[in-house]
Amino acid sequence: MQIMCILCLAGTTLFLLIGWNQIPAEVPSHYNGAGEVDAVAGKGSLILLHVINCLMFFGITALEQIPQAWNVGVKVTEWNRERVYRHLYHLIVSSKMSVIFIFSFMTIWPVRGENFPIWFTPLSLGLPFGLIAFFSIQLWRAR
Repeated sequence: MQIMCILCLAGTTLFLLIGWNQIPAEVPSHYNGAGEVDAVAGKGSLILLHVINCLMFFGITALEQIPQAWNVGVKVTEWNRERVYRHLYHLIVSSKMSVIFIFSFMTIWPVRGENFPIWFTPLSLGLPFGLIAFFSIQLWRAR
């Protein structure tokens, strides 16, 4: 998953670098709940979105290295420590991957100048919350 995140960020960077001259001066910057464009911005907004994506990647990667900072939600004992931290680590890495993919999609899609696909909003909300629900159940079982 870590490699997939890095490849996604690198691919988005290459997409912006190689295609910069072909990107229209104005791109969609906001979509309503139905995925329809309701605001536009300069193409520089794509760089800002990508920078935010990279900052989230590095921030979450740093957080992965500090298990003591994780909000565990269950009592950690010597008996369950390994399982609890393993499930939390997988939650963090899976969440990072979903966020990176969602933000990369949000960076690349506006270049097309089209509405977001109808499946994007449910997926971008369902994936992170689904991961939290799944790993919360795993964590509860590991306690």
